[in-house]
Amino acid sequence: MTSTNKTFRDKNDYCETIDFLYGLERFGILLGLDNIVALLDKMGNPQKTFRSVHVAGSNGKGSTASFVSNIALVAGLRTALYTSPHLNDFRERIRLDGKMISRESLVDATGRVRELYDPERTTFFEFTTALAFDCICCFKPDLAVIEVGLGGRLDATNTLCPEVSIITDISLEHQDYLGDTITAIAREKAGIMKPLTPVVTGASRADARRVIHEEAQRMACPVREFGRDFRSVRTGNNSFGYESGHMKLNDIQLSMFGANQVKNAGLAIAAVEELTKVGFSIGEDDIRTGIFRTKFPGRFELLKTNPDVIIDGAHTVEGMRLLRSTLRSLYPNRKVFLLLGMLRDKNWQELVQIIAPIAHEIMCVPPQSNRALDPEELFGLVGTFGVPVAHSERIEDGFQYLVSRAGREDIVVAAGSLYMIGPVRSACGYQDV
Repeated sequence: MTSTNKTFRDKNDYCETIDFLYGLERFGILLGLDNIVALLDKMGNPQKTFRSVHVAGSNGKGSTASFVSNIALVAGLRTALYTSPHLNDFRERIRLDGKMISRESLVDATGRVRELYDPERTTFFEFTTALAFDCICCFKPDLAVIEVGLGGRLDATNTLCPEVSIITDISLEHQDYLGDTITAIAREKAGIMKPLTPVVTGASRADARRVIHEEAQRMACPVREFGRDFRSVRTGNNSFGYESGHMKLNDIQLSMFGANQVKNAGLAIAAVEELTKVGFSIGEDDIRTGIFRTKFPGRFELLKTNPDVIIDGAHTVEGMRLLRSTLRSLYPNRKVFLLLGMLRDKNWQELVQIIAPIAHEIMCVPPQSNRALDPEELFGLVGTFGVPVAHSERIEDGFQYLVSRAGREDIVVAAGSLYMIGPVRSACGYQDV
């Protein structure tokens, strides 16, 4: 009887914790470091107790962070990984040695932070970052890989002093918060740099590269740039080669589709090279195995066949262009049934212009976010492209409709937001990530 009561109490504690955390979303997005710095100071600054890699960027930062974490894990290092958003389970955001934190650990960490936070202004992401740092501190990892939530300079994660900073490719995104030009957004991303700390970057636009180099010079940060100081080149559908001034690796195998993953993996390897310079023992076999073992849900992920069902979290202009080109390359002459959902603070009009013309039929749905674009508004724009279009208030209903419409040789593609991924994976029978 005692065991049953404890299980019931633990379940109630966990549900109450999750409800509390989601309740913090009422504060929306408030960029700035004053609140998180004050909270972490009260907690004894747990983020200063572990060595880390900090990853920012518009496209590919989650995949790049996962590559670095898995390489470190294969090398025998105790690793922590903090990413966002989650797909099905909040605990996906915090992984210790590749596994989600336990429910008990989440409840305990939330309780510790609740004793110290300011209930009048602490945002969801500030609180979750603080509890993530608390969990990671307790775990005592050899290396933590931390993904920026939004932007960089004023993001709650920008309280770290990392061993290396990574800035992936930069595009127009979150313009209401970060600015409406590549230069302005790059300046926010470059804000994660710390004095004398190496920077690895995959920024491709000239304006973004210029800002990054200017900030790096101001901070005296050595910069390694994709295409100049190192490169990764696809050699097959799932293989690539990597080359820098210090390393050459041929026939590295990938488990993730998409040309962008070759670049993301290259950024991760370059960051690992920097880690070896400061004492981390990571070999070439660790790199190969870590890259191959990395699977990041929702990044051109094939969920089912007959018809093929693909989910891709493309939500920026570059990401949507990559999705379009990958579909054309891998699925020529196949009908695309598109499940489309977007956030209203994204450049959704341009995203529609990129992807709508290749679709045979489109279903508009709202992503699972309080920033979701109304599917009727999305429906109105899609309708101007002459593609058959409908809308639904539920992702699952819209998805099942498209599956019923598609033939066995067609493809069903869900895209437009990371907040689309969880419900579609669940509808295909996936629960764990």
